[in-house]
Amino acid sequence: MPKRFLSVLACGYILTFYSEHVFWAHVRASDNLFGYVATWLLYAFLAFAFLSLIEHFKVRSIWALFLCGAVFGWLAEGVIVQTTYESLPLSISFTGLAWHALLSVWVGWYAVRNAIHTGIRSTLKIALLIGIFYGLWAISWWSEPGDIIATPIEFSTYALITTLLLILAYWLYDRNISAFKVERTAKLVIAGLLLLYFVAVTIPTVPIAIIVLPLLLLIVYIPLRRNRQIENHPSLMMGEISLPPLRNYLILLVMPLIALTIYAFAYAQGLVWHTNWLVYLVTMPLGFVLFGVSLFKVWRGN
Repeated sequence: MPKRFLSVLACGYILTFYSEHVFWAHVRASDNLFGYVATWLLYAFLAFAFLSLIEHFKVRSIWALFLCGAVFGWLAEGVIVQTTYESLPLSISFTGLAWHALLSVWVGWYAVRNAIHTGIRSTLKIALLIGIFYGLWAISWWSEPGDIIATPIEFSTYALITTLLLILAYWLYDRNISAFKVERTAKLVIAGLLLLYFVAVTIPTVPIAIIVLPLLLLIVYIPLRRNRQIENHPSLMMGEISLPPLRNYLILLVMPLIALTIYAFAYAQGLVWHTNWLVYLVTMPLGFVLFGVSLFKVWRGN
């Protein structure tokens, strides 16, 4: 039980880091320690649902994983908050598919951990790429009216602390995920709580959610159910038995270092780039494309 609990908390922080800390990229005026902890626990709750999907549907391919990431994204943005319905149909992708499924799950949960398990060189490459993205994304907040412009020291403190916690989360996850098992009762409780919140909060706030979210989940359920029927190998979690050395995890400190270099240079030069629009224009349609490809690939059994 403690190992399973730790694996869920660790996964929750991994998803929190990419979905929240990288996204906001600074301490907002409304942020406080209680809020950070509450957000982490909320993502741990969603992480339990996400890991349960992987286990239940025997998810092994990156395409089936993207569909699980889509469910995670829509639970976060279509149940807990209601951004999925703000600018339909584009908001179906950004941020549920374009950020949560693509960046938080495919990159953060899967690719980074795969690189850590592969070796230092692979980890360094992906840390460099994420650091560049992180730094360019962070400066986009400067163009938001009335938003806080963090100094390089404030940004470096924020990025370093959250990344150190991320390294700890990866380390704990790898050493405890083998104990993750979900009983039928736990699945029903999680599903029941999500349904209760959806009915009591989401639908009264955005009535169209009663049509949009069930339809999206049904579209994903059909190929995932087929995946469970035809997949002959265990899920992604079942094969995770190797434990990389600590130095592989510590290479991730390159992420905040590169991000800070870009951030400090832009701050010194007074640059205000709308990199958020560039990310949106690329990832929003990409989210739809990857979703369509994932549906096709999973249904075909690829």
